[in-house]
Amino acid sequence: ISEQKATIYVDTEIANKAAKAGSLVLETSLCDKDGKAIKTLRSAVKVQAGQYQTVKQSFTVKNPQLWSPESPYLYQVKMVLKQGKKALDGGMLRAGIRKVEFKGKDGFWLNGKPYQQLIGVNRHQDFAYVGNALPNSQHWRDAKILREGGCTIVRSAHYPQDPAWMDACDELGIFMIVPTPGWQYWNKSPKFAEYVLDDVTQMIRRDRNHTSVLLWEPILNETRFPEDFSLNALQITKDEFPYPGAPLAVADMHSAGVSEHYGVVYGWPTDTGKVE
Repeated sequence: ISEQKATIYVDTEIANKAAKAGSLVLETSLCDKDGKAIKTLRSAVKVQAGQYQTVKQSFTVKNPQLWSPESPYLYQVKMVLKQGKKALDGGMLRAGIRKVEFKGKDGFWLNGKPYQQLIGVNRHQDFAYVGNALPNSQHWRDAKILREGGCTIVRSAHYPQDPAWMDACDELGIFMIVPTPGWQYWNKSPKFAEYVLDDVTQMIRRDRNHTSVLLWEPILNETRFPEDFSLNALQITKDEFPYPGAPLAVADMHSAGVSEHYGVVYGWPTDTGKVE
């Protein structure tokens, strides 16, 4: 990713639930923010009955509009699955193009340049009298208030946020730290770790196309856990989004396996100078 060109990778998983194989064409269009097509790719695909198949496509974009909190430009990626001239299925997602880097003492870089200090908060998705049954408009209102107040990053407190909140962060220019559900509890049963790791997988699959996601927090908050859990959670973040510039994993540096293996760590005030 640069100001001169960028590559967008599109992986589309197609499921054939019919009783016989299907010969299909996947038509994928990269569009500007208003929906005007910039480039369209077509891929022939044959999916056997009851099977899944992933179609891999990529676009090269010249002079891309790069996403940042100050200019949160979102392209549209439209997919249509056809059999002959008949459209069988389809969808659209929004994608910002941005490059993020953590350079140790040189700080946080965005789109190849040092970025100003990130200012942010933790957020719970609840409100007086309605609890966490917020309408989409309330999520958007919260994001707008925070962004207008100078906020450029939010850590959702102990669980992923509603899709409406994630959409608002994409569009308004707020980076997100997304943690898996769980707080101050660990069960030694192997089944417990299995469930938590499944949460991590589902969390990333749901939110990995959101440009606002800067970091995944795939471990349990304020909780002691064994090192193998920490390393398994880290591996999931790499497996579920194996692309350059993918969000890194972050966790408390005092948790097992974190300071030695995670790309970004949370430090305590007394940890100054301990992390390079």
